[in-house]
Amino acid sequence: MTKINTVLLLVLCCFSFPLLFGQDVAKAFITMPDPYYLSLPSHQRKEMVKAFYSDSVQARKNRFMGESVILQLDTINNFIRIKNSNNGRVDFKVVKSNLSEAVYYYVLIFTACAPVCDSDFGFYDANWNFKQNLALKKVQISDFLNEDAINADGQTVESVSSMFDIVFVELHFPEAGNTLEAVLNSQQFMDNDSFDRLRKYLNGDKLRYAWKNDVFVKEACYW
Repeated sequence: MTKINTVLLLVLCCFSFPLLFGQDVAKAFITMPDPYYLSLPSHQRKEMVKAFYSDSVQARKNRFMGESVILQLDTINNFIRIKNSNNGRVDFKVVKSNLSEAVYYYVLIFTACAPVCDSDFGFYDANWNFKQNLALKKVQISDFLNEDAINADGQTVESVSSMFDIVFVELHFPEAGNTLEAVLNSQQFMDNDSFDRLRKYLNGDKLRYAWKNDVFVKEACYW
């Protein structure tokens, strides 16, 4: 093979790699069992993905009388974000295993904002078996609390947790890769005076989870 042919082959591989990746996430999204995504049946998801690639009108009227449209289809990071309504979106991501090249998982996040945003997290294996408890424990207000500050004030984690009447947590993938972020939105629901009194007990309103050994591991809490 000549040097020119080798260079051309490398260029083609670079361009085809994201396309191959994109086929994985698009196919997984299309073939997802309908009960896991009630808004759009499989044939409508297929039409929407096809329209996205052809730059034609991709919005589809869903079962809840809203319009579903793809906001982002990241072929490199195996990620799709869909707007289901003016106050709802779906994030779908294919996550490669850290432990085996042949294993991958599906992350499905439904977020509703009415008006405060709150998310429902689903984690599945390649056969759509529910595996959530193995990958991410339910995010709670205690995950955001500063235990040292609470103890120094003569309080307990349980008593401070109870002061947050309703906890709204939004989940999303903020950047390239498999880092997951949890955002505490309870401030939007509470009056300013109440939140200001509790703020000193928080390490922050955002939590970062890293994808390690096939689980999401809490790494840092920050503002």
